Amino acid sequence: MERQAEAKANFPAFAQQLIDRGMREGEIKGKRDVLLRLLARAGIALSDDDRARVDACTDLAILDRWVDNVLGAKTAADVLT
Repeated sequence: MERQAEAKANFPAFAQQLIDRGMREGEIKGKRDVLLRLLARAGIALSDDDRARVDACTDLAILDRWVDNVLGAKTAADVLT
């Protein structure tokens, strides 16, 4: 049985940049959502300033660190370090 090679679209550079940007923004939003859900499940309340800090964060490595920090945390300060 013959296998067909999966076709990959070739977009102009500007279009690919928009696609990549959208994917990154989606990943950032998803990490923020996971972080907020984990905080809620852990019973850790965020101040308005803490919530603004989470909402403003665009660094995936920092968001990953904060998600990891939820385990065993008692306060928002324990998480957002």
